[in-house]
Amino acid sequence: MGVIQKILSKAEFKDSKAEYLEIEQNDGNIIHLQNDVYRIEMRPEEFNEFATHVILGANKLIEMKNIKLESDD
Repeated sequence: MGVIQKILSKAEFKDSKAEYLEIEQNDGNIIHLQNDVYRIEMRPEEFNEFATHVILGANKLIEMKNIKLESDD
């Protein structure tokens, strides 16, 4: 585990079994993604690669499903 240096982000989910997702930076320059069920630890460069793939996957899903976003008006 480690000492939290900074909470980078936190999202709370009202209608989900996973109550929240928190991203924090800990001692040793380690990034943790965690909620009440799991905890994933990675180095910043691994997190950047992970985040890039999440965004690319979301964009591909939006395109494949022809999902209209509010900002697309």
